[in-house]
Amino acid sequence: MQICEIRISEIKDGMIAAKDIYTDANELVITVNTVLNSKIVQRLKQYGIYRISVFKEEKKEHVETSREEKIKKSLEFAQFKRSFDNTVIGLRGTFSRILENSDTDGVAQLTEQVDKIMQKSDGSYSMFDMLNCMREYDDVTFAHSISVSILCNLIAGWLRLTESDIYILTMSGMLHDIGKLQIPNEIISKPGKLTSNEFQIVQQHPKLGYQILSKLDLSEHVKYAALMHHERCDGKGYPMQIGENKIDYFSKIVMLADVYDAMTADRSYRKGMCPFDALDIMLDDGFEKYDPGLLMLFAEKTMQSYIRAKILLSDDREGEIIALNRNAWTRPLVLVKNEFIDLSKDKSRKIAKIL
Repeated sequence: MQICEIRISEIKDGMIAAKDIYTDANELVITVNTVLNSKIVQRLKQYGIYRISVFKEEKKEHVETSREEKIKKSLEFAQFKRSFDNTVIGLRGTFSRILENSDTDGVAQLTEQVDKIMQKSDGSYSMFDMLNCMREYDDVTFAHSISVSILCNLIAGWLRLTESDIYILTMSGMLHDIGKLQIPNEIISKPGKLTSNEFQIVQQHPKLGYQILSKLDLSEHVKYAALMHHERCDGKGYPMQIGENKIDYFSKIVMLADVYDAMTADRSYRKGMCPFDALDIMLDDGFEKYDPGLLMLFAEKTMQSYIRAKILLSDDREGEIIALNRNAWTRPLVLVKNEFIDLSKDKSRKIAKIL
C-alpha cells in the first residue's frame, strides 16, 4: 500500500495514519494504523502538527456487472429457471411414456406449462436473455426441445396467431426432436464431428419422430414439425428434400427456432455462437433456406431485445447498441465512448460478444 503526505485539512474520516506521529518534543501523539477522524485532527492542531503521512487509498477498479450476471441474479430469472428445469424433467418422463404406451396427457400439461412460463415473464428481461443464460445442460435434447418450444410460443405471439394455434405451435416445438430418442445416445451426445455414417443415422430422426407421433391424437401440424423441421425452402434439406410450397407453415417456424437455438447453445464440443453471428448466418441463407417473412420478423424482434445492450466489438472496444438498421439487422448503430459507429457502413468490424 502506498504512503503519501497530506495536510491535515485534507484528512477525511476513515483515513489511516502510515507512521507514528510525534511532537517537536518527541512526544507520541498517535501511532501508525490509527484511523483518523475530526477529533484526532483537532488534537493534531493542538500540537502544531499540520502535515502527516497516511496510507494512500487504492482505488478499486470498477468492474461493471455483465448483462448475463445481472439476469442470473434477478428474481425473474430464478422463477424462469425453476419452471424451465421442472419442464425439462417433465418432458423426459413424457417422452418415455409416449414411447411406451402412446400417453399424450403429459404433452398437454407441459405445453400449458410453457405457456405459463411466458405469461409469468414480467418483461424485465427479454426471453432471449433468459434462454441465453440457460446453456449449461448436459441433457441436450430435452433442454433444446423446451427452448425451441418457448421460441415458437414467442414467434406465435408476434404473428398474432389464435390461442389455439399458439398452443399447437408451442407443442410442435416441444415434440419436434422426439425422433432423436430412437438414435443411439453415443451418436447424439458425441463430443465432436460426426462421421458420414453417423450423420446419416441422425438424419433418420425426423422420419422416426413422425412415425412415433403419427399414432397419437395430435394436430397434423405437430406431426409435420417432427418430419419437416430439417427441410429447407430451397429443397436441400432432409429427409425428403421438399421445397417451400410443400413445407407446412408451422414447420417453417419450428425450423427457425430450431436452427437459432442450436447455433447459440453451448455443446460439449463447442461454445455457443453470439446471437448476432447466428443471425448473420441465417440472414445470409435467408431468402433461399427459410421463409423470408418469418426470418425478417425473427431478426427484427431478436435485435430489438438488444437495444441499449453493452457489446464488445471485434476490435476489442466496448460499446452500446443505440439504434437498429432495417436493411442490416445485425449491424446496428453503436456508441463507443463518444463515437457513433454505423456497422452497416463500417464493415471492418462487427459485434463479437454481448457484455
